[in-house]
Amino acid sequence: MKLIKHVAILSSLIAPTLSYAAIPYHNETYQYTQPNGEVVSITLHGNTYYAEQRAHDGRLVVYDKSLGGLAYASVNKAGTELESLGILVSDKVHTGERVAHFDIRTEAGLSEKAIQTLVNQKQNELLPAIESPLLLSTQSANIETQVTGQIKGLTIIIDFPDERGSITKSQVERFLNDQNYTEFGNAQSVRGYFLEVSDNKLDYTNTVTAYYTAKKNKAYYADSSLSSTVRSQELIKEALDWLEYQQGFDFSTLSTNSSNQIRGLNIFYAGNSDSSWSKGLWPHMARLSPRFCADGVCTDRYQITDMRASLSIGTFVHESGHLITNWPDLYDYDGSSHGSVASYGVMGFGAIGTTNKFKPTPPVAHFRAIAGWDTVTELNPAVDQNAPKGVLAHTSGDHSSYKWTNPNNRNEAFYIEAIHQSGQNSEQPGQGLAIWHVDSRGSNSNEWYPYIQMEHADGNRDPENNRNRGDGTDLFMANGEFSNLYPNSLSSKGTNSLWWNGTDSGLSISGISAPAKTISFTIESSVIEPPKGETYRGTLSDKAQQIQPNGSWFQYAGGTISLDLTGPNNADFDLKLERWQGGRWTQVAISETPTSVESISYNAASGYYRIVVYSYSGAGDYTLIVNK
Repeated sequence: MKLIKHVAILSSLIAPTLSYAAIPYHNETYQYTQPNGEVVSITLHGNTYYAEQRAHDGRLVVYDKSLGGLAYASVNKAGTELESLGILVSDKVHTGERVAHFDIRTEAGLSEKAIQTLVNQKQNELLPAIESPLLLSTQSANIETQVTGQIKGLTIIIDFPDERGSITKSQVERFLNDQNYTEFGNAQSVRGYFLEVSDNKLDYTNTVTAYYTAKKNKAYYADSSLSSTVRSQELIKEALDWLEYQQGFDFSTLSTNSSNQIRGLNIFYAGNSDSSWSKGLWPHMARLSPRFCADGVCTDRYQITDMRASLSIGTFVHESGHLITNWPDLYDYDGSSHGSVASYGVMGFGAIGTTNKFKPTPPVAHFRAIAGWDTVTELNPAVDQNAPKGVLAHTSGDHSSYKWTNPNNRNEAFYIEAIHQSGQNSEQPGQGLAIWHVDSRGSNSNEWYPYIQMEHADGNRDPENNRNRGDGTDLFMANGEFSNLYPNSLSSKGTNSLWWNGTDSGLSISGISAPAKTISFTIESSVIEPPKGETYRGTLSDKAQQIQPNGSWFQYAGGTISLDLTGPNNADFDLKLERWQGGRWTQVAISETPTSVESISYNAASGYYRIVVYSYSGAGDYTLIVNK
């Protein structure tokens, strides 16, 4: 009898549902005042969930509570966290000290595994853990909701007894609501951005309050010994109480979701954050706890950020993508890659660059489609027998796209659109024909199976390999070809028209014209007979396990579930079926032969299930076929 340890991996199920609200940083510099009064420059690389802080000479930095400031740091022996060296960071150059420009490679930081652990911890802090895999999936029902019409959010502006606001209420109102806006170097307002990318279908405006002056001086709220959710939420609750009880604000005038929760709650405060990363008043998004309720509505998520000396719309637009439309981030939180979409979409890095922070790139075609902003034409004859074929054309920015849907998995599709460096796309890294591989079961924590993958025309997958955030060779240009073999025939980590389970989608694109506002291309379509059952492939190391489908779970109405596993001849792979019962995963069926060929046939009741493939001994590739 084999002894198999039961491993509960609920965190692997809930992480994708929590991972959608982080602010990205790319070598971004902020100023921090040390307890001795010295102002030091710190450079960030990462996001809200994990960011590597480095001093001007490239050395690692961490907040030291005993010193009350930022100290030089080193990676501990276990490689799991940074430890303070007990010396405050200083920008002063000491005798004999060589100062280098910031370089992420100057000194090795934490491993990818350690960073992912810290990312998961931070997610649980900012967005409370869900006790069931059944709720709040941003990549299922919630994200499919169309977002049109008029939406009114609330923006509270805050200053402090010792630091008054330098940006006026009217400037904030123009920044958010003016249809013709160019102040502070912006090409448009927040409202103007959403009107443009939605083809005037979404009119997002904000009610801006008068300045609320906090009860205490700024240093109290910016206390870097405390997590960013502690004093920030105290400050937000102060301001909400002030609005309700002293200003008589009617919160029912704000747009809410189906649970009567405020959709757009934004807080701007005067000056800089005056905090170290993730501490004090550090900008972030989280849920307000306990929630505030008035006039029949309640709070849910909020975003808070510093106004500094000027305003740029990029970060506000990106965070509104979370608050208003429930779109997830499209970049990799653990820093092991830049995410496939990279700078080609606003929910990647398309809102934080030198120029696109003033004019963010549009949402990718899939997001515009599910928001109800674009006209989408189906191309797969297996889905629509009247689908067009032959020579087609698409015009950049015309609020339409093409789609090739997987008839055996309607959550998976290829989207096709032209991108020209003009209009709202003027700050894109390149131009040509864009092809997006979309599967709502994917996750941005897995750069090789993300929710949205850009099919890079050069086949190099530079963003996934952490080489850049998109470049001019990523889009398909003249004479480019996209099929089950081209640009390359790799079954994994490749660029081709295969579905994620490795089967041929039947999509073939050729005859692509040169980059222009309108691009023509030829669809050579064929109907592919869908395989019997759903096919999943994976690779196991010795004693390892994987969860299927694709690290997640599935809902089943009841009936027979048949599982067939085939693994390597020189290994012993086994198979389990688990059901969610009593707040945990419970084994309901198992197959444990001495080989890697396993089968399960189980008469399942209605419920939520997942499949565990695990190695009793040996390593290698496997194929799992699921019929239900």
